[in-house]
Amino acid sequence: FMLGLPVPGVFLYKVRGTNKLSIVDGQQRIMSAIRFFSNRFDEKIFRLTNVLPKWKNKTYEELDESDRFLLDDTVLRATVIQQLDPDDDSSIYHIFERLNTGGINLNAMEIRRCVYNGEFADLLQHLNDFPAWRSIIGKPKEDKRLRDVELVLRLVTLQYKWNSYEKPMKNFLSSFMAQVNKLTGDQKSSFFQKVETDFCKTMLMIEGELGVKPFHIRGPLNFAVLDSMFVAVASLESSDGNLNEKYRSLLEDKDYMVAVSVSTSDDKSLQVRIAKAFEFMRS
Repeated sequence: FMLGLPVPGVFLYKVRGTNKLSIVDGQQRIMSAIRFFSNRFDEKIFRLTNVLPKWKNKTYEELDESDRFLLDDTVLRATVIQQLDPDDDSSIYHIFERLNTGGINLNAMEIRRCVYNGEFADLLQHLNDFPAWRSIIGKPKEDKRLRDVELVLRLVTLQYKWNSYEKPMKNFLSSFMAQVNKLTGDQKSSFFQKVETDFCKTMLMIEGELGVKPFHIRGPLNFAVLDSMFVAVASLESSDGNLNEKYRSLLEDKDYMVAVSVSTSDDKSLQVRIAKAFEFMRS
């Protein structure tokens, strides 16, 4: 700005039904300017570094008057995007994904945390802390890139929508978050309560009867075994004490093992493995 060089514009997204603008691309540019004008960077004074000698170590207040005027009059252009149709805000996810130009590209769940931020995202984060869940996935500490939170979202989504699954999984999960964010009032409260109750009950049942890391088949955690078992066990009102025996029998079923080993994100593989898990867990 102070050198008079062009600075890329930012992209903002107008949240449906409000005057709120969410930052899609350009957060670092915007926050850098805000912090410099307010003379604060977290708990420190914001002083310039890696600049021309006449500006080095200076705060906004310490700049020459002409430099302050130049900075004050600078324009940062913004493109404002608004989705008119369909009524689901789905385009914002794809726009965010394509314009994500930070030093570290955000993964799918990190983008969802930005785009679909709200009470449901907070609930998923809360469930991710549940001790039995941490024991089952074999990771005491949370993943900084939210990959474990995405797994929680995957389980909850499939519990309610496995019969209507269509690949890719990434879009399927995003669509579910968008739908949940539309819930209001008693409908939202009852849904959130059921999600938490079912998740915790199922994790305690699985950990209690299958032990620690039960879905680490041939080494790493098998997501397909995890999601199919969760959906099936979550449908049980209570355990008959034979969950471990049924699970071992399920792992001997050839069709099931193919469905959790090959093309696991395909529609057919997902339908087969969850149907098989229901069959064995309810037997």
